Amino acid sequence: MKTTGRLGPLALALVLALVGCTGAAGKSDGTGTGSPEPVVRPGRSGVYRYVNAGLSATLDLPKRTLEIENDTGRPLAKPAFYVLHATDGHRVEGRVIDPTGIPAGETARFDIELDGIAPKDIGLIVLLIGGDNYGAFVQT
Repeated sequence: MKTTGRLGPLALALVLALVGCTGAAGKSDGTGTGSPEPVVRPGRSGVYRYVNAGLSATLDLPKRTLEIENDTGRPLAKPAFYVLHATDGHRVEGRVIDPTGIPAGETARFDIELDGIAPKDIGLIVLLIGGDNYGAFVQT
């Protein structure tokens, strides 16, 4: 009895059926009804917030102010900030005008300057307290 002759065409048919079922699984012609990819648009407020462990900071670029609420239970050193450019990551220094330390339980508001970068090019804004990096602001 020759079973090899009968199994050959059956195996070929099975392989072709499997390839036919999975061949187009990863392809799409764009006419499907699935969910589209989410569109992420940068915020447009120009207001950035930092909140952590009793320290709240609001950097308002349109008003050119930095407000710090110190509920940490200890005095804070002078604030500062810098920006990382969105396209290449180079550092752009922001300037807090006449910075002072902030006593525990108090809120201070400072005028700021930020030149040399367009709002659309802001990648990350980092809060500094007394020269220590406290982390990044989040755009609201």
